Amino acid sequence: MSELGRRVAEKVDRLRSLIEGDHEFLVTFPAGVALDETAVLDGYREQFRFLIGQGEIPETAGDELDGLVLPPALVELYSITAAPNVEYIELFGDFDKGEIMDADGQVHRFAEHWLEIGLCGNDKFLVDLVSGQVMYSDQYFWRYGEPDSSRIVASDALVFFDECVTGPRYREFLETDEIEDPNGWYQFLRANGLA
Repeated sequence: MSELGRRVAEKVDRLRSLIEGDHEFLVTFPAGVALDETAVLDGYREQFRFLIGQGEIPETAGDELDGLVLPPALVELYSITAAPNVEYIELFGDFDKGEIMDADGQVHRFAEHWLEIGLCGNDKFLVDLVSGQVMYSDQYFWRYGEPDSSRIVASDALVFFDECVTGPRYREFLETDEIEDPNGWYQFLRANGLA
């Protein structure tokens, strides 16, 4: 296990003990298990090839499919906690091909290898299967005429979990009233020295 992985595992153990018996939070950190990398990647490849067959992705984009692997930090995080949920963020419910929207509400950047790893309301968290980076993918900005807030939020899944799900950057994904909610997850993190 990496050094950051050890710190994240210790943090998850601490959070489990802090929330034990506290029913105000809909927060869970289930035990980790070995991620079935073959099943995840086979599903991703099947979805990708389907889109190639539909003509939505150029055939050449599939050239690197067989060489893709899951980023090590993602596999390590899953071994620490397999389906973590905190207020407003749910991870590892699905491992579908990630979608990035354009200003017209159409999926674009199809040829890139993004895997969906979580939800934040209607928006998604994606991991790049090439670099391991985690993106916040704003799914509905175009509908409301707002600026696109999609962006890379972490260099890998462990950093994302440590900083954005259980750390100080969690607030980036909240509205002001949610940040200030005295009974919310962010204030809980602050009260326990984690944010």
